[in-house]
Amino acid sequence: MTSQTKELPEAIACLGISVRTTNHAEISHDTAKLGRLWQKFYQNYAGQLPEGEDIYGIYHNYESDDLAGAFDVVASWKTASEKDDQSDSECTASTSNVVEVTIPAGKYLVFSEEGHMPNTVMNAWENAWEYFNAPDCEHTRTFNVDFEHYIGGNLEYGQVDVYIGIE
Repeated sequence: MTSQTKELPEAIACLGISVRTTNHAEISHDTAKLGRLWQKFYQNYAGQLPEGEDIYGIYHNYESDDLAGAFDVVASWKTASEKDDQSDSECTASTSNVVEVTIPAGKYLVFSEEGHMPNTVMNAWENAWEYFNAPDCEHTRTFNVDFEHYIGGNLEYGQVDVYIGIE
């Protein structure tokens, strides 16, 4: 596991599908929503994206901190800067459930992992929680927007960077 502070210089506009959940709900298979969100994304959207397209899992609209309260998670792709980009219009045309969300520019602490998904992303989040819950933690989470960046769009094996918004 590696972590480093990064300044995201520009906001990233994304489109995707969303669920609202809690960390408590994600503990139980019966109430967990994230696995189903990613399964739906993979089945209905990933195949429409250009090969190698980066994928983002965006966490926002936090009610409170990571121990209590609900938050939204969006399985998404970056929107093109060009309005006439075909991959963008094909994906948005497939359903009316697509939402827009923007990852704000700002300061993030990034936890990187490489390996088989979903274990790799779960390991990255565990490292982040362990870091932020340590008594000697040097950073404070903003609980504004956090996100997972799946490099090259591979949701089975690859690198994921978990960006945690910090003050």
